[in-house]
Amino acid sequence: RPCAADVSAVSSVFVQERQPHKALELFRLNGIRAATGDRGPAAPPENFSHSPNIVDTFHSLVRCFGAAGEPSEALKVLPAMQSEGVKPHVDTYNLVMNACAQSGDCDRAVEVFNQMQRQGVQPDAISFNCIIHAWSLVGDTGKVMEIFHVMLKMGIEPTVFTYTSMINAFARTNECDKALDVFRLMQQQGVQPNEVTYTALINAFVHDNQHDKATELFGMMQRKGIRPDLIAYNTLISVYAHSNQPVKATEVFELMQQIGFRPNHVSYGLLI
Repeated sequence: RPCAADVSAVSSVFVQERQPHKALELFRLNGIRAATGDRGPAAPPENFSHSPNIVDTFHSLVRCFGAAGEPSEALKVLPAMQSEGVKPHVDTYNLVMNACAQSGDCDRAVEVFNQMQRQGVQPDAISFNCIIHAWSLVGDTGKVMEIFHVMLKMGIEPTVFTYTSMINAFARTNECDKALDVFRLMQQQGVQPNEVTYTALINAFVHDNQHDKATELFGMMQRKGIRPDLIAYNTLISVYAHSNQPVKATEVFELMQQIGFRPNHVSYGLLI
């Protein structure tokens, strides 16, 4: 009969090989009870519920299911942990919520959010970010603002990711003014935007055909000493390409290579 360490080690191999289903099944068949040879329903030794290796393996399972776009499988990890006496904590729930969010399954993400609180686990900033991000991906700005206000009411400080997700939400609904309001609010609250924030805001104005404003924001980002990433440069190329300025688009394309960025298929596609 395998011990808990063996089960965890073999499961980790399955996870690394992108075979999370086999890893989860292994836990179901053997689990932590294997360590004591327990054949009955008695709870496993308390120390196993705090084993970092076991917890890490379960977390890796959730990440794999999330990357594979299988939030329903990621959800199964929670009861699997509990059946083995491993209590999910806030990081566990956050990973499951993120898996749901990345698949656009907002309702499931919210259900996990509510479930964790019913289990006595208090959400943190990452928990709220997962839910806000989920609603931002589908452009539901009403839900985004609702969760944001709950976050503030609970005394949890929004992060740069929180504000960036909100900007993305308004970008998807072509509400540039509201996206800009969020951008200003975060700075008033002492949260400094990063390159992802600027790119999200620039993208909002690009989609609204406000190319001059998008270019202005790109220049502001550089003046603030924030180094644009590849996505930001592609966005600027898009500005010039869609405003019939092919020469400037090409100049940006060449500049990004000079400073060390390798163009991707999006970069080339914008120049065609």
